[in-house]
Amino acid sequence: MYYIFGIFFSKWLAKPLIAINRVTGKIANMDFTERLPVYSDDEVGKLSQNINYLSSQMEAYIHKLKEDINKERKLEIIRKEFIAGVSHELKTPLAVMKSCLSILKDGIATEKREHYFKAMDDEIQRMNLMVINMLDLAKFESGTYKPEMAPFEIDKVITEICRSLTEQIKEKNLSFVLRLSSQIVVGHKELIGRVITNFLSNAIRHTENGHTIVIAVKCHGQTAQISVENQGNQISEEDKKKIWDQFYRVEARTSRTGTGLGLSISKEILELHNSIYGVENTKDGVRFFFTLPIQP
Repeated sequence: MYYIFGIFFSKWLAKPLIAINRVTGKIANMDFTERLPVYSDDEVGKLSQNINYLSSQMEAYIHKLKEDINKERKLEIIRKEFIAGVSHELKTPLAVMKSCLSILKDGIATEKREHYFKAMDDEIQRMNLMVINMLDLAKFESGTYKPEMAPFEIDKVITEICRSLTEQIKEKNLSFVLRLSSQIVVGHKELIGRVITNFLSNAIRHTENGHTIVIAVKCHGQTAQISVENQGNQISEEDKKKIWDQFYRVEARTSRTGTGLGLSISKEILELHNSIYGVENTKDGVRFFFTLPIQP
């Protein structure tokens, strides 16, 4: 009788210890899928609780470690892409400057000195803008930058940007049509202003003289959609897929208009805002759009 009771008691006592042994073995092999049942407040129960806590902490720590490792790898990739991109894009302006300097040094076409100095100054400004854009793009892509969101009046931002682009509009005899609604949206005002400026500059570049660009704000429930539509050639399906890539230019693969980074930067800014954005062909041209939440 005592013998049978002893066997039963031994198995009852050993059962949680066997479970502890099994689970700790899994933890040692980085398997955190199983938790120990806790049936009592004695030493075995407390040990099980501590092992469960340890398992949870280790699982969370390892998950964070993997994220950090992946982030470091991503940052390294971004760094390499940044260096490669800048190196490639600086070749042309540096070649232009070298050519201008050689002409000035040799005393050729002295009557055009001002022209060559201006050409070099333009290239310096372009290189400066490109490097700034590349640095901003790397910052946005890193995953470490979190913009501060706040309410602002989207119609006032658009109106101010249109006013700042007056000279470009006059040069091509274009006209802006504003279809705005007074809405307070939530986002980073300066970054969204940059997106709108990029979209409008892109529209101006691709709109023929005398044509129209339409800027609109439409509300859909608690979401505002901001769009820029220009009259002009439509975008091919191939270009639609690549238009957000760095240094990709629709007008010509060798064109040096702009820095080729405006839409890439816009894409990163909009993704930081969890915005729905895109480009589509319309009856008369092309329409870029994005969304922002309306302040409740």
